[in-house]
Amino acid sequence: MDTEAPVPSAAGPPRSYWWQLAAIAVAALVVRWVVVLVVDPSVPALGDASAYHRLANLLADGRGYLRPFDLSEFGRVVPTAEYPPLHPFVVSLFARIGVRSVEGQRLALSLVGVVTVVLVGELGHRLVDRRVGLVAAALAAVSPMMFLPETTLMSETVFVALVTMALLLAVSLMRRPSVGLALGVGAVAGLAALTRAEALVLGVLLFLPLLVPSRTTSLGRGSILVLVGVVTMVAVVAPWTIRNQATFHRFVPVSNNLGTALAGANCDLTYSGPSLGSWRSTFAVGDAATGECFTGFNGRRPGFNEAVAAVEARRQGLDYAREHVARWPVVAAARVLRTFGVFRPAQQIELETLEGRPHGLEQLGTWLEWALYPLAIGGGILLVRRRRDAWPLAASVVSVVVASVVTYGNQRFRIGAEPAILVAAATGLVTLFGRSDPVAAADLRDRRHAPVE
Repeated sequence: MDTEAPVPSAAGPPRSYWWQLAAIAVAALVVRWVVVLVVDPSVPALGDASAYHRLANLLADGRGYLRPFDLSEFGRVVPTAEYPPLHPFVVSLFARIGVRSVEGQRLALSLVGVVTVVLVGELGHRLVDRRVGLVAAALAAVSPMMFLPETTLMSETVFVALVTMALLLAVSLMRRPSVGLALGVGAVAGLAALTRAEALVLGVLLFLPLLVPSRTTSLGRGSILVLVGVVTMVAVVAPWTIRNQATFHRFVPVSNNLGTALAGANCDLTYSGPSLGSWRSTFAVGDAATGECFTGFNGRRPGFNEAVAAVEARRQGLDYAREHVARWPVVAAARVLRTFGVFRPAQQIELETLEGRPHGLEQLGTWLEWALYPLAIGGGILLVRRRRDAWPLAASVVSVVVASVVTYGNQRFRIGAEPAILVAAATGLVTLFGRSDPVAAADLRDRRHAPVE
């Protein structure tokens, strides 16, 4: 690979760039709607996507956050924090204007996916140049790993949009540290955490470079900005946490599903054998205390409290993990490799289809990721060597690794790293097949030696 990496443009993007990005966005919408209307990935009758759909309609009706299947199947009104609140809230906005069917909500959610495609393009443009931005956006438009969450009504749709926005703001924060940008990164990271809780890890990671003195900020000022950002992130999440405390009389920062994740990921089934590094078998019964895995909340029990059940599930999972410390390295490695689609990939693809993903598209997405990884590694190395403010990209990958190690391996969990993978791969592609711009290179050299404003 040529070591001359593409460089940032000296001037703002021309109008043609925006037209090209708009064309990619339109193509992305067509791809998503064709998948929904023609390929038609199913939404399982019992599963997360169906729960989001029902919960969104309940919110649109003013019923609040209730366990949707308990209400529909048993007529029981039971409050819930099993899922983070933002994704069902976003879907409920469509329901409020009459889009109440599963198919309609999938089509509407594709609009959020198109926004993400544009944001990925801008991330590549801001970090490197217009060429990388357009290539990254094109990859995001056609990547099954980017459009499958939208077409199956899953929360990763809203999550990846917010993650990409946080990365964009973080790049600006690294270059021009300010209170306003710190507030922006913290607020967006907080919203992302209300979609998937691991964004709390990402939010903290994004601020870490500010603790290293540089030409743009001192340690003291950097520490203040970190404090501002982290406090903002916590403040965004706090109202939901307070609601949970008042509802369940337990401390539930974001959701109760961490307990189910830990119990389902720490048991005999997932510490060895075919399901190593995964979650409980779909048809498993029993609990972690007997060596089998957690199978879900039993909301029909009298006096059921979801948070209390989650605490017990978490205890079971952690107890099992402490008793099998020697297996941690093997299990952790299997989890991470499953998330990145390189450990027992055929089995992992089958597992992903249980959530409604078409087998062919999941397989195609896995193959595309394998093709992108070498390019992303090469592009990432170039970004670091050329001091391209690459930390936000690295932080998103690290946060995915942390989430996988703590819970279990699932390709769906990789979504938080997808913008970084796409931008780094686009950098590798443009460097490999493009031509260096000497004017831009000269401009970069001049700016490297110019005083920071």
